[in-house]
Amino acid sequence: MKRLFFSIIALLILSFSAQASDVLAIVNGYKITTDVAPRNFNDLNSSEKHKIVNRLIEKYLAANYALNTDIVNDPEYKKVLKHILNLSSKPKKSETLASAVKKSTGYTEEQLFSKKGLLAFDFILEKKANSMKPDEKVLREYYEKNKFKYDTPAMVELATIVVDSKEEAEKIMKELKGSKGDYKLFSSLAKKYSKAPDAIDGGYMGKIPVSDLNEEISKYILSLKRGEHTKPIKTVFGYQIYYVINQIPAVNTTFDMVKERVKDEYIRIEVKKWAFDTIHKLKDSAKIKLKID
Repeated sequence: MKRLFFSIIALLILSFSAQASDVLAIVNGYKITTDVAPRNFNDLNSSEKHKIVNRLIEKYLAANYALNTDIVNDPEYKKVLKHILNLSSKPKKSETLASAVKKSTGYTEEQLFSKKGLLAFDFILEKKANSMKPDEKVLREYYEKNKFKYDTPAMVELATIVVDSKEEAEKIMKELKGSKGDYKLFSSLAKKYSKAPDAIDGGYMGKIPVSDLNEEISKYILSLKRGEHTKPIKTVFGYQIYYVINQIPAVNTTFDMVKERVKDEYIRIEVKKWAFDTIHKLKDSAKIKLKID
């Protein structure tokens, strides 16, 4: 299960500021500054600033936690970190990693700490995920509770042309005469005549669950085969012609059909839960002093 958890860290990472450093919070004696805040931080209102500082605090706690574990000695971690920092070679003996990175990328020590720590935290999550071997009984129970995620309802893929009058619709029907299966023609006519917002996409409506179709309209659509279109139908929007691009049958899964998907999703959820629980525990025990109004 490789690289599944950058989405967790992405919730915490913010683009680095190019402004002068101002202290935003002090966490266990560590100063969090605008060096790691968004570029537009000073333009935000008080509520938005507090939300961002709260994320920065959580980001710091996650990074600091990770950098105090053995994951920093992992060869793969070191390799990925070097790639992220774009270091072509090791720092000279006379310089620290921080000074080498600052010279190469312009990152401050705080920004470097953040990048190193959050990458390390991500590696911890990946390692935790790879070590998890959930019991099949647990996975089956999870599947039964979430079966709707894996089943696919019957759907129909549609395009439409919407015009104001019956006369306009009849004119289009003449141009469509004998064009069964010619979606390219239908799409071009939708772009030319349709007043609906999806006209720009050739009238494409997407894949719609059959259960979501209007009852009056569904009786026309569901009687058609792939590549066929309806006659003009009077609706609240005007006169509509529907084209059936595809009929997609329902798929009712079994546990064995989606076992690997279920396992991956279950592990992802459990590891995310562990990550946020860990950060919240660290936060509850931390000494935090906000330096913004």
